[in-house]
Amino acid sequence: MKKLIFSALVATALCVSSCGKDDDNGGGSTSLKGDWYIYTMYNNSGSNGKPMSWGFPDDRAKRGYRSFSDTQIKEEWYHLEGSECKYTPFILDYTLSNGEINYSVASNSPNGPKGKKMKPMKYEIKGKELILTFENNLGFQETNILHKKGVDYSYLDPFVGYWKLTKIEAGGTTYPAGTPACFTGSIVASSIGFSLYYTLPANSTQCQAGKVESYDYVKEGGKYYNVSNGQKVPIPFSFSNNNQTLTLSLGGTTMFFQKQ
Repeated sequence: MKKLIFSALVATALCVSSCGKDDDNGGGSTSLKGDWYIYTMYNNSGSNGKPMSWGFPDDRAKRGYRSFSDTQIKEEWYHLEGSECKYTPFILDYTLSNGEINYSVASNSPNGPKGKKMKPMKYEIKGKELILTFENNLGFQETNILHKKGVDYSYLDPFVGYWKLTKIEAGGTTYPAGTPACFTGSIVASSIGFSLYYTLPANSTQCQAGKVESYDYVKEGGKYYNVSNGQKVPIPFSFSNNNQTLTLSLGGTTMFFQKQ
């Protein structure tokens, strides 16, 4: 029953049928200078076997940031080697052209092959967020959304953030998440896309494999629309409890999420 409810809801409510430093092509602002931290990213979690999806950085990744000056980017990067967290900073020379950041490893970089040119990153400043799109080391197009140190982001839409499924109501019956323990769901939402994660019970003791569905969206006139695949489909979201509770309703079935 839970599988049918959840699958129908996802399919019907969300799925779409069928040059220089003065360059202003980066989204309306030339002010990249400052420290930028990853807020959320769209990638495949470092594995070819996983689908692309939205997620938040772990504690290790949160320590890193990109610091832009007029001509260089300092990459404060932390990565795992076995179980050890390694600090590996890079310094990059960069220029801007036609909405792209062209960069190479600087001669004063403590790591990396000096002078090596990297593949360009597309960039856009949307609102106060910096959006970077680039090819990651697995050959996939990854998107990072960065927030600048010291900037107030309370203006962001209430949908942006992490939401945890609490229950589903259908046909007069309530199905609480966590009963059984494997019945879980969540939403990771950025300002341009979101991913819905869910794991459904196969029986009273076993779980199916977890799944994730990802969508691009826009908000117009107070309403949300799925714009994946070039089409525009309304998403029936609503908020309550001072924007701390999110509901997704369709055809007598309602999913409840709590902001984390």
